[in-house]
Amino acid sequence: MSLPTEIDFALIKMGDGESPEVFAIICGLQDATVNETVNTNDRFVRDCAKPAEVPHRRVQTTGKQTDITGTGLTNAEEVARVRAALGVSKNYRVECYQKDGTDVGVLLGTYAGPFVMTSKNMNLSLESPGSVEITLASDGPMTYTEAP
Repeated sequence: MSLPTEIDFALIKMGDGESPEVFAIICGLQDATVNETVNTNDRFVRDCAKPAEVPHRRVQTTGKQTDITGTGLTNAEEVARVRAALGVSKNYRVECYQKDGTDVGVLLGTYAGPFVMTSKNMNLSLESPGSVEITLASDGPMTYTEAP
């Protein structure tokens, strides 16, 4: 029997823009959604030998994009740093881990690249735990590197 190697959790880290660049966890974010999309245009091409037939669709790839959504718990200590990143192109890493009974888990792979934080939403409620969500839009090529 063969089972998939599941990714149990992710850490989102934001670069500081220095050289060498240091990446720090955005503490409180516990979950990540990575959405990779190819943008397209539809073209309809007629068969030259049968020009009266209904043409068939041909898909033209026009671009690639990645959107990452991070969700988790509110953390007052991260509010200023995350607000300062809103609308700014920065380097981010999304590290994917598997739980293994240790404090840190096993790194399986890392998404990395320049992103613009396009939204930061906080739910602050007296009746339930607070939550936060950020959205990152790719601002150039993004990579995924499997851990050695």
